[in-house]
Amino acid sequence: MGCCSSSGPKYEEYDWVELPIAAKQAAEKLGYDKKKWDGGKECTYDDYDWDELPDEQKKAAAVLGYDQATWDA
Repeated sequence: MGCCSSSGPKYEEYDWVELPIAAKQAAEKLGYDKKKWDGGKECTYDDYDWDELPDEQKKAAAVLGYDQATWDA
């Protein structure tokens, strides 16, 4: 349940410095910063199911390659 074992499916192998600007902005909306992303730390919304995410965070998760099935897996 939830994202964020240092990335979304689309950017799984990326370090923070390699992320496109839109992906960094999306990650920040989910509670990431460079240290959390590169360190594989949980994000703010990690314990949320997709249906519990605010709309802004759903959009951010989608930028990172998530949808309901991958987020809730």
